[in-house]
Amino acid sequence: MIISLRRRVRNINFHRVWAVMMRHLMSWPRSLERLADSFWWPTFNLLIWGLVTTYLQQQAGQYQFFISLFLGGVIMWVFVYRAQEEIGVLLLQEAWDRNLLSMFSSPLTIWEFTVAAFLLSVIKLVISVIWMIALGYVLFQFNLFRYGFVLVPYAALLLVSGGIMGMIINSLIIRFGYRIQVFAWTLIAILQPFSGVFYPISSLPVWMQQVAIFLPTSYVFEGMRTVLKEGRIDYPGLIISVALSVLYFIFAVWFFAWSFKKARDSGALMKFS
Repeated sequence: MIISLRRRVRNINFHRVWAVMMRHLMSWPRSLERLADSFWWPTFNLLIWGLVTTYLQQQAGQYQFFISLFLGGVIMWVFVYRAQEEIGVLLLQEAWDRNLLSMFSSPLTIWEFTVAAFLLSVIKLVISVIWMIALGYVLFQFNLFRYGFVLVPYAALLLVSGGIMGMIINSLIIRFGYRIQVFAWTLIAILQPFSGVFYPISSLPVWMQQVAIFLPTSYVFEGMRTVLKEGRIDYPGLIISVALSVLYFIFAVWFFAWSFKKARDSGALMKFS
């Protein structure tokens, strides 16, 4: 598996990756639904949780902690959401445009397409996060940068988690067709309550805690709260999150390759076009 992955990485042509990225970057400003995903929904969530925080300030008087807890959670969850959605929806966008068969009839490989989708998610993620950080500072005086680089490893793990979920969703769509496309929007929402974005995992019912043990995102948000409270990194939780991310990444790569091969051999890719 590792040798095969290295071979695929070496064979990636970044000119073709750039071509896919440019196609979608040029159409992105003209797509109202994609602009809404990048700006409207993050702004809506930030505003809602900011107002909740203002209410909690009036009740408990712990303004800065609640601001950091809720708005930090909203901003950090965007790392998972943007990566997962961009990778998952990009494949559907090509299918909706009846371009999937033409695209893979060219020298472009599925791995080059995936790399392009991931890089696109990073670009759009940076734009969305900068917008949310600026908005949080203007409206609620919340400055995420005051924590320095302590949150960087957690943000990177969330980005990887989103990419893993995006690959798994693409695998399901390629293998089973359009009837699975709902997962491109719902899978991330299903996992959010188990990740403890706005509350500690210990506050969940026991059965949900048992599910959370297997999610790298749960350790990330637990670690984020440690940073907010104590200003330090929870290294045991970070190591567990990294280990789980590596395992899930290996599975996602294998599942993606297997699904694409099955769909290509059976002619299922033809149905998308």
